[in-house]
Amino acid sequence: MRKINALIKYEIINLKRGKLIWVIAALYAFGIQQTISSMNSGDGIFLSVVGLIKVSWLPLNLIMVPILILCMKIGQSHNDIFEIIDISHRKIMLSKLLTLSIIEGFVLILNITILVAFGVICKVSVGYFLYQSIGYIINTIVFLVVCTCVGLFIGQTISKYLGEVIGFISIILVFLILCNFYKTSNIIVPLINIRIIPGVFDVISYDKSYLYHNILWLMISFGLLILPYDYKYRKKENRKNTLFRIGALVLIAISCIYLGRSIYLMRPSYYNITSRNEDISAKYGDNKDGTFFGEKKCGYYIDKYNMNLDITNKLKNDCEMEIKVTGSGVNSLELGLYEKLDISKIEIQGKKLKFKRTNHSFIVTLPREYTNKEIINMKVSYEGEINTSWVEGQKSFYVRNNSFFLADVFEWYPKLNDDTDKEYNINIKYAGKNKIYSNLNEKSKSNQYEFQGKDRDVVLISGNISDRTYKGYLFIGNEEYINNNNKCNDLIDFLKTKNNPINRILLSPFIPGINMDKPYEKMFLYSVD
Repeated sequence: MRKINALIKYEIINLKRGKLIWVIAALYAFGIQQTISSMNSGDGIFLSVVGLIKVSWLPLNLIMVPILILCMKIGQSHNDIFEIIDISHRKIMLSKLLTLSIIEGFVLILNITILVAFGVICKVSVGYFLYQSIGYIINTIVFLVVCTCVGLFIGQTISKYLGEVIGFISIILVFLILCNFYKTSNIIVPLINIRIIPGVFDVISYDKSYLYHNILWLMISFGLLILPYDYKYRKKENRKNTLFRIGALVLIAISCIYLGRSIYLMRPSYYNITSRNEDISAKYGDNKDGTFFGEKKCGYYIDKYNMNLDITNKLKNDCEMEIKVTGSGVNSLELGLYEKLDISKIEIQGKKLKFKRTNHSFIVTLPREYTNKEIINMKVSYEGEINTSWVEGQKSFYVRNNSFFLADVFEWYPKLNDDTDKEYNINIKYAGKNKIYSNLNEKSKSNQYEFQGKDRDVVLISGNISDRTYKGYLFIGNEEYINNNNKCNDLIDFLKTKNNPINRILLSPFIPGINMDKPYEKMFLYSVD
C-alpha cells in the first residue's frame, strides 16, 4: 500500500504542475452559470431543481474533453523508476485509478452540493428531491466512470504507441460521439441519458431503457479498462488468468451487443400529432404517422364509453362503446386506434367481427346495415406498448409501470376525434405508486381507480406530480411550478382574459400546437418548457 500511496502522490504532483485542473474548474463554473441563465423565463430567473437537472448535461459536457485529456495523461505516464523498484502493473494501474477517483470525486461532490443547495433554496419536499436527484447523481457517476476508463485506454494504447496527436484526435472523436450537443435522439448515445428537449415533467425517464443504457456504458468502460492489460501482459501471466480475462471480455462483448440491441428496440416511435385542418387527407395519402380524424359526416358518433384498463409497461383495454347512427346504410365503421396497439377481438352482441388496420385506425365490417337512430354496442379488446416522440426526440405520449401520459387527439382508445361530448366510465387497474389525475371525476380504490363524467376527450396522467388548490383553481403538475404563486397567477389571468370558466389546470408534458377540434371542457392543459 505504501508503494501505491507513493504513486498517487507522484501522479498528483505531476498534475499540479499542469493547468488542466484549472481549465476543468473554469469550464465547470461557466457551465453552471449557463445552467442558471437557462432558467430565465423573461420575467426573471426562476430557480428550480428540475431546471437544474434538465440542463445538468451542460457543465459535464463542457469538462468532458479536459477530463479525457487528464485521464489520457495519467494513462500514458510512466517512469523508469517503476521498473527499478519492481512495482507490478496492477499496483501502477490501481494508483492511476485512485488518483483519478480523488480528482473526479471532487466533481461528483461539487455536483451533489449544487443540487442540495438548489433543493434548499427552492424549498422542495424531501420525496420530490430524492426522486429528481436519483437520475442526476447516476448520470454524473456514469459520466465520470466512462471518461476515466476511455481516457486511460487512449493513454495506455493510442497515445502511447501512435503519439499524442493521434490521442488528442481520438479524444475529440469520442467527445463528438458522446456529447449531448446537436443530438436529436437518445438511444445509445449521447452518454448522459436525458430528454433532448425536456419540459418539467419526466426529465429523466426511469425505465428499462435508462437502466440498460447506463449498464451498457459501464460494461464498455470495464472492458476498456482490462483490455490493455490483457494484451500487454498476456505472456507474463499464467494461462488460467489469461483465459479468465479473455472470457470476461467475450462475456462483456456479448452483453453489450444484447443491451445495445435491446435499447434500440425500446426506442420511442415517431408520432406526428396533427390537427384536423393539417391532416384532413392523411388517411388517403402517404402520411402513415398522421393523427386519425373521422369524417364530419361519417353517419355515426360515439356517445358512451365503458373502459376497463390495465396499466403496466403496456396498456390493456376492454373498451365497450355505444355508437349512435345518424345516417342511413351504415355497414362499416372506421375508428382511430394507435397502430402499435394490437386488437385481439371486436365484438357486437358477443359475435366476433372482421376488421382491417389502416395506419392509426381500424375498419370493421358490421353484421348488417344500420339506419338512422339505431344504436351499435361494440366491444374492442386490445393491448400494446405506447412510447412515442415528436420531432427532435421530444417525448409525447407513453405508458410505463409508474408513469404515463395519455391525452389530446392521440388514439390510445377507439375514437373519432370529433367535438361531441361523450359519457365516460373508466376503471383502471394500476400498480404504480403515483396518483392518477384526469379531467373526469375520480372515485379511487386500493390499486383501482374509477373515473366518470362527460367531456370531449379524456386526459389520464400519472408520475412525479402533485396538486394544489389556489384561489379556487386546482393546479396539477410539477411540485415547484404549482407551488409558485407567480406562475399560478399568470395562468389564472390568462384564463380570465379568455373568459374560460375552467378551474382545473394541468401543467402537462409537451403537446405541440392546438390539435383538438375544440378544447376540453373540464381541464386546461398547459405545456411548461
